[in-house]
Amino acid sequence: MVRELVSLGSTWPLYEIDAQGQSHLVGQFHALNAKQWCLQQDTPWETLRGNEFRDGLYPDLPWFLDDLRPQGFLGRAFARTHGGALGLPTDPRAWQADNVVLALLRHGHDLQGAFVLGAPMLSAVQERMLNDGDALPVRARSDVYPAHAETVLGGEWPGSSAAGEQPKFTVRIRDKNGGIRHALVKFSGRAGRLEDQRWADLLAAEHLAAGLLNENGIAAAGTELLEAGGRRFLEVARFDRVGAHGRRGLSSLAALDAAFFGQLQTPWTDAADRLLDGGWLSAQDAGRLKLLWWFGTLIGNTDMHYGNVSLFLGRDLPLSLAPAYDMLPMLYRPDAEGGLPERRFAPMPPQPESIAVWSAASALAENFWTRAAASPLISKPFRKIAAQNAGIVARYRRQFR
Repeated sequence: MVRELVSLGSTWPLYEIDAQGQSHLVGQFHALNAKQWCLQQDTPWETLRGNEFRDGLYPDLPWFLDDLRPQGFLGRAFARTHGGALGLPTDPRAWQADNVVLALLRHGHDLQGAFVLGAPMLSAVQERMLNDGDALPVRARSDVYPAHAETVLGGEWPGSSAAGEQPKFTVRIRDKNGGIRHALVKFSGRAGRLEDQRWADLLAAEHLAAGLLNENGIAAAGTELLEAGGRRFLEVARFDRVGAHGRRGLSSLAALDAAFFGQLQTPWTDAADRLLDGGWLSAQDAGRLKLLWWFGTLIGNTDMHYGNVSLFLGRDLPLSLAPAYDMLPMLYRPDAEGGLPERRFAPMPPQPESIAVWSAASALAENFWTRAAASPLISKPFRKIAAQNAGIVARYRRQFR
């Protein structure tokens, strides 16, 4: 039996926006009794059902909408901005599935991925397609980014939501040739404190890592560094957006694994094997995921949870692994009090069965640390750390072959 959700009814259309900006009906989304949900598909999306949800019934918020739940730094800002008007808690961690769907129906026109829930939100998307006046001219970034940083630090929600704890905002940028691109922008504190310099170093390290991966044919989100208003900004290309108005479906590994495997505490390498065995990923992409895990391990990325891997979500299997992102040496992030405690870099040695992929990853990691040690983008204290770590990885490479 269907049930009413506040005053918004019980059934809503679910749409997809494709890479050309055209909308397509995925199906009708129903709120059911016992807090269940049903997606009655209009066009077949085998990926949304898998083997677990063949009847289109979901016991909680469907996994393919779970990433749209407000979370992280911007998610909290979203909840503070809209929660009161929606009659919801200002802490999104307290939101139940009904609360999330309510927010999607009222404010879900510019969230990650390609899905849009409800006709009013589709209308909002289409209206925005007719007006690109809010796109930021590329030359204005140095003036606008510092103001955006102050806005988000003040607790307001400037546009599209995105997960993750690092302070950030999203923008649409109009390039010199008139083309429009979408970006996620992270930023450091104002220069002056040691913790601000460390975050600036880490943003530069993320930029170096992404560039190195792309140079070696391993897809990573494109990045650009800017200095403005006493802060460092890292602009990261959004791969769930195509041109001015196109979108690509997206699912985090966290959402997919929770729905079909429930083993989120295992390394990415284990997830790669599960996804390959289940037909979710090709052998090539499973291998790339393993390489990224070993590379992250060898550059001190201590934040490789399943929310930091995404897959492009389409109708058929296998899915494609999205470009790498948030790949940086988080071992060296400041602590909660802003301190910079000394931390020992001691990567896990490889198992014999992993030596081939480890060797490729370790070569990249040694290159990364060597570049960081010589980069003018990195402060002298962190260059010293990078030089030491390049030596550690080189020693590992001599020992494990």
